[in-house]
Amino acid sequence: MARCKWEIAPIGNNRPVNNKEGWLAAFLWLLPGIAMAQDVIQMGSFNKDAAIIAAEAKGFLNKEDIRVEIHTVTDSPTLLRNLISGKYDLILNNADNVIAWTEGQGEDPQKNDFIIFLGGSRGVNQKLIVAPGINDYSDLKGKIFAVDAPTTGYAVVGVTVLKKHGLELNKDYTFKSFGNTTARADALSRGDASGAMMALADSEIQKRGFKVLAKSEDYVQHYARGLGATRREWANKNEDLLVRFVHAMIRATDWLTDPKNKEDVIAVLLPENRNNKARAEAVYSESLSPRFGFTPRSQIDMEGIRSVIQLREVAGLMKPGATNAEKYVDDRFYKKALASMDK
Repeated sequence: MARCKWEIAPIGNNRPVNNKEGWLAAFLWLLPGIAMAQDVIQMGSFNKDAAIIAAEAKGFLNKEDIRVEIHTVTDSPTLLRNLISGKYDLILNNADNVIAWTEGQGEDPQKNDFIIFLGGSRGVNQKLIVAPGINDYSDLKGKIFAVDAPTTGYAVVGVTVLKKHGLELNKDYTFKSFGNTTARADALSRGDASGAMMALADSEIQKRGFKVLAKSEDYVQHYARGLGATRREWANKNEDLLVRFVHAMIRATDWLTDPKNKEDVIAVLLPENRNNKARAEAVYSESLSPRFGFTPRSQIDMEGIRSVIQLREVAGLMKPGATNAEKYVDDRFYKKALASMDK
């Protein structure tokens, strides 16, 4: 339940009043001064996606008496470590990182009790991009492949793509961590790495003299991205708050994926895209894309989570059949939020 802040104004005259009149006057003056203090959620993410932007700009979070403080990071280890330490209450991130760090396969070896409680986007829109001088897969032999983290995220997608072309990790090429997309692109430009999975715009690829060897959607049909995740302990202690947060995010997703709101959505996205209308329109188009857009009503993409597990199995990070998608999901909060909306 949201905390309450009570503000009492003075009665405002000097005439004597009896106790009954005083209490009545105080009560009447009190009513306009009642204000609800918002619950604050500390959230970590790589960036502000369209759903959280809409949730803030259109007041969906405010209506739930929630204020979200968003902290952006440039690498997944920082994101997950801050979730573990309690610096962040929840994160928006790919299922792969949540699964890896749950199983003790992240940058730190300990296991963690994380849950996925909210859906995000589906599909993986990444490209296998290579530095100048690399013309074919065979040219990657003996080279360094730039990643955010070697056992999580799009690095695992890269392993699958390269394996399809006969290249084996730590035999034909090696991984080196550089961080986010910008850091990986810079590593290729400096010659510190020869390839990376990235979502660079075509104009940036041409500007840097890079080449595209493959597109991830040709190799991976399903992939769960931008999911809401948190510590199970925090979720259980803050059930009402988490349900209200999910409620706001469902409302936001409903609004931004409704075609009749197109112009309003683009206007809302403009400030986060440097007031570049073309960029805002591109974000809008991807948000509605059946291949890469948001899941309807922020549903949890179970097929996408299963696909992530399969990718980790192909990469040799998980034993085939040793786990299932349901282990990493707790949909109680989503179901409660949805049920309250249908009343």
